[in-house]
Amino acid sequence: MFGLVLDCSALIPSEDKSREEREAIRWLGHTLSNNNLKNYATVYLSRHLIKVYQTKVAPHLKYHHPLPPFQASLLNLLPTFRKISTKSRKSLCKIIPSKMGIKFHILERTRVQFYNVNDIGLTEEEDREVLRIALASANQKTFLVTTDHHFLEDLNRTELSKRYPNESQKIEIVSPSDPNFQQFLIACLL
Repeated sequence: MFGLVLDCSALIPSEDKSREEREAIRWLGHTLSNNNLKNYATVYLSRHLIKVYQTKVAPHLKYHHPLPPFQASLLNLLPTFRKISTKSRKSLCKIIPSKMGIKFHILERTRVQFYNVNDIGLTEEEDREVLRIALASANQKTFLVTTDHHFLEDLNRTELSKRYPNESQKIEIVSPSDPNFQQFLIACLL
């Protein structure tokens, strides 16, 4: 089993990305909708990330039709996730299955906010939230999927490892076009 934390940039196949990245994002959207991943993959979210998906991802995806099945399903599930995330704590931290097979897990705010990722190279709150979610879900191998270069270039991995040695060892920051990540997903499908 493994976890996925999807940065907004890993969901939108926009024109400002290279052709390779756009194709990889579409490939990821098709792969994550494969029913064979249902026993392997869980996508982790937080209340804050759900809001970001609704305000940043959803409006952009409307211009990228036909959407890969994962992104289309995510658009349909966002209102449900929003409703769940605003309810009591009992509704959070439960696995939410989807029709496509992949599972979703909305983490409790206190679990995500436990991790201090200030002063390690990420300047945007959205990016720090994605990293906190990855750390909070790192009880297993977790992929933080992004096309933002600052995750790969600006993040001070040494400081992150000092602060959270156990969690940081289980996190891999990858782009959708990373061949090792793609091979990992393909192996899970077999």
